[in-house]
Amino acid sequence: MTPSSIRPHPRLCNAAAAFAPVPGRAIAAGVLREFLIALQFLTCVHFIRPPVLEPGRFGRSGVFFPLIGLLLGVAAWSVDSGLRLMLPVSLLSVVLVALLAILGRGLQLRGVAASAVGLLGHKPRAVRLAAMQDRPWGVVGIAALAAILVLKVTALACLDTGYRGAAVLLSPMLGRWACVVMAYSSRPARNHGLGAAFMQGLGFREFGTASVITLILMLSLVEVGGLLVFLGLAGIMIGWILYCNRRLDGVTGDVIGALGEIVETGAVCLFAVLESVVG
Repeated sequence: MTPSSIRPHPRLCNAAAAFAPVPGRAIAAGVLREFLIALQFLTCVHFIRPPVLEPGRFGRSGVFFPLIGLLLGVAAWSVDSGLRLMLPVSLLSVVLVALLAILGRGLQLRGVAASAVGLLGHKPRAVRLAAMQDRPWGVVGIAALAAILVLKVTALACLDTGYRGAAVLLSPMLGRWACVVMAYSSRPARNHGLGAAFMQGLGFREFGTASVITLILMLSLVEVGGLLVFLGLAGIMIGWILYCNRRLDGVTGDVIGALGEIVETGAVCLFAVLESVVG
């Protein structure tokens, strides 16, 4: 056997490639692209043409989900501050909920309607998964969508001062962070679709970084109140994740989006309860 005929094992080649130096410019370009993928997927703002969600990189973009949610919260907070003296609180709350739905492409609201169809009822799992992809969603989906919107507007209208700014600013961030938590802690119910593609590249680094960023922002802006809201939302998330995994034997993109909307609405409700207790 000659030295030229000796070939290294493929795993050794992969390990060597993993530790090979990567130019700083390439790293920066990859990070920027992942940020733009997250921005494009979660909002109506598109910078990448055509809008391709690359496998692996799409999951790694989850590290930016809380940041994108915070940007949405900043937009809503700016509108709320600018129109506070011009509109009554109830009408302004409707405007803010509509604004967030438009900026977010209705992605989470669509997940709520589809999840209601897939999680409720006693039909076989395969039938319910197929029904989640059908349009329209019927009475069950529309009722769930209406209920979450009414609850969100009502809770936001209860916040006149105090924690209103924190609720408007932070609830979109918490909702997008919840999507990362569910995707990391679950298995895909289907081998295809956005949910499977997102979970494919989402690792502990993305989950951990997104969670640390979210917790730091919550505690720095709302302090003890933020911790109480954070703990309450953790209970909601655990319950939803366990329920969806049991009913669907995994999760889909729709139930991940639905959790984002549930947590976002739950955050507003918890801030409203906190304000009523403190104030």
